[in-house]
Amino acid sequence: MFEQAAEFIKNCKGKTIVVYDTDGDGIGAAVILSKTIKRLFKKYPKAIPGDHDLAYLTKNNYDQISGQKPNNVIIVDMSLDEKADYILKLAKKTKILIIDHHQSKRNFNMNKNIVHVNPYFWKSRIPSFKYATSKIVFDICRKITDIEDLDWLAALGIINDYSGVHWKIFLNKIYKKYPYLKGKNLYSFENKLGYIVHLITSGYYSKIIGGKLGYDVCLKAETPMDIIKLRTASAKRMKKMYDKVENVIKKVMKGWKKNAEIIEDKKLIILKLDTKFSIHSSISTKISIKKPNYTIIVAVKRGNKFHISFRRQDGKVNCGELAGKATRYLKNTKGGGHIPAAGGRIMAGDWNKFRKNVIRLL
Repeated sequence: MFEQAAEFIKNCKGKTIVVYDTDGDGIGAAVILSKTIKRLFKKYPKAIPGDHDLAYLTKNNYDQISGQKPNNVIIVDMSLDEKADYILKLAKKTKILIIDHHQSKRNFNMNKNIVHVNPYFWKSRIPSFKYATSKIVFDICRKITDIEDLDWLAALGIINDYSGVHWKIFLNKIYKKYPYLKGKNLYSFENKLGYIVHLITSGYYSKIIGGKLGYDVCLKAETPMDIIKLRTASAKRMKKMYDKVENVIKKVMKGWKKNAEIIEDKKLIILKLDTKFSIHSSISTKISIKKPNYTIIVAVKRGNKFHISFRRQDGKVNCGELAGKATRYLKNTKGGGHIPAAGGRIMAGDWNKFRKNVIRLL
């Protein structure tokens, strides 16, 4: 599978578009790809951010891509199988490479114009959801050309997806190369890699320009220090967003207990946030670290929809399955993801039905 993907990338001589999730893993994967393609063909591909809350190809994405008539499309860190119409429609016009690590119900390799790489399709010594997409992309691209200087971008995805303990040898090599990245915890967020992840994803949380700026920050960085020291204009802009978002996150975390619904017999914590920032993912992760044996559900209302994050650190609840089942029979919904972390979206008017579904399923 890696060999097929490597061959695909080696043949990306024409117009290529990279579509990526806007979290730290998706950004890291996209930048590794873009820098690899630049080294091969002397030109960066066009990069288009996806919607982290949706995780599938939208009509807007499709229109952006098809309007440019690309020869190749590479999609990273997006599960895609929930709504496959636009992928299959796009595959009639161009060749597609999908690299992802989410639980997948569909193998797109059945389509002759699609190469689909996902560790759920093979037996990996690393749990599939812990094999970060950025690390998969790094492992594929290093088969093509020398990209050892891009290893820290793969590490961003590993840290972003809380997979550090599974990649200690890889991360230790990076810390040896860049000792200034070390921190309190080498394999989680309490280090400079974690800081960079928070920084580059603050654009997503603020929903100002999504992950486009985070991608640009990493693309222009030669080393992690370029980001830490804010050596580019885009990094300085990102830091201003980061400061705003971090202040809101700190306020929420300070008073989350008094605002949350805690159902002890279900080991369930539900928190609805009243904020313009899309920080539900960050907040659910932070609470789940403090309460690893609880299922955490954090929601933010945007327009007429709730965007929801599910977390459970001890592995006793499959968040991906919970998200899927709790939203399954509601209108205009989505839900799915990994065992420890998942996401979903429901219509605001269906909140009580959704809440009852979660309690019943638990």
